[in-house]
Parts: sequence; C-alpha cells; structure tokens
Amino acid sequence: MGKIKKQNNDCPGGGTIGKVIDFISKTDQEKIKIAKSFLYPLIRLLNIGLKYVAKKQTPYKYAVTEMVRHALSNTGEAHEYFIDFSKIILSRGNLTAPQVEGVEFNDGKCEIQLSDNSGEGDALPDDVSMILIYNVIKLEFICYLQGGTRSTPSFQYDIPDRWTGDIVHLYITMKSANGKLVSDSLYLGDYIVI
Repeated sequence: MGKIKKQNNDCPGGGTIGKVIDFISKTDQEKIKIAKSFLYPLIRLLNIGLKYVAKKQTPYKYAVTEMVRHALSNTGEAHEYFIDFSKIILSRGNLTAPQVEGVEFNDGKCEIQLSDNSGEGDALPDDVSMILIYNVIKLEFICYLQGGTRSTPSFQYDIPDRWTGDIVHLYITMKSANGKLVSDSLYLGDYIVI
C-alpha cells in the first residue's frame, strides 16, 4: 500500500497523505476517508477551481462530497471500492473550457496541444491552464496552477524519469488571468509515460 507524495509544484500535501487505491472499506465513512486522502494534496487547486460552487462548505469538502457520490464505485465485493478517475471534479465554473487537440508523453515530458478558442463565450487569450498529472502506480502527483495560456498552441511539463512506464491520469482546467473565472475541469484520460 503506497502513499501519495508531493512532487513538484504548486499543490501542498506533504510526503505522506494516505491510502487511496485497492482499499477495502467497511462503511461509507471509509469512502469519505478514501476521498479525503486523494484530494487533500490538491487543496490549493480545489480552492481556485471550486470556490464559486462550494456555497456552504469549503471547496475541499465539496470535492470530497462529489467524489464520494460520483467517483467511488463498488467493485461488486462487499465494501470494496475503486476510484473512477474520469468522474473526479477539480473545478467547476462558467469560463469556456480549453479546446485540447492532443496529448503526448515523450522523453520525460508531457506535451498538451491546444486550439486557441479565445472569443468563444468569455474565453480570452490570456486565460491560464491548471494541470494535474496523477501517477496511479506510485500514488504521486504533479500539479501546475500556472500552466500555459489559452493562446499557447502547446506547452510541456517535466515528468520524473522514475515515472517511465507508469500509468498517469491527466486533468486540465482554465482560469481567467485575474483568477475570478474558472472552467469545468476536463479529464483527458490515462496515459503510459514514455
């Protein structure tokens, strides 16, 4: 059983956060523990991405509730759950989402290609991406709160050499340059780091 470790970057969390995957829970309280363990290192990202929808609770608590409701599924065995990474909510808002054209992992880099969709809705060229790369094998993450802009055709992020061959899950969201607007987060899929 591994621990989540902070990797780079803009999200806090410390070196050991908690058990996340392959966890057998006995009650719904255990589902909450799984969600809290997974989301705790992402508090800074959640505070930006969910601050406008988490009305009577903190963005972190909102994210935990959403993860328990939608992203934790029963495996068929009694009290055994797995994380559906495609259903995790990191950001929710009315800003136009980025138009992602492609993702590539090569030579220790993650490259994300965007099509500039400035002018659609309230999208502006200087909107800033926020990126989360989660390594499901090592239970580690890389989080960038200041990624490339909407008008940047492609941008690259460093991936640790020791992640080579591992499966990662990738998310992107946008925020306005002044931080007052955010888009819904997009799950970009799972990839093998090469």
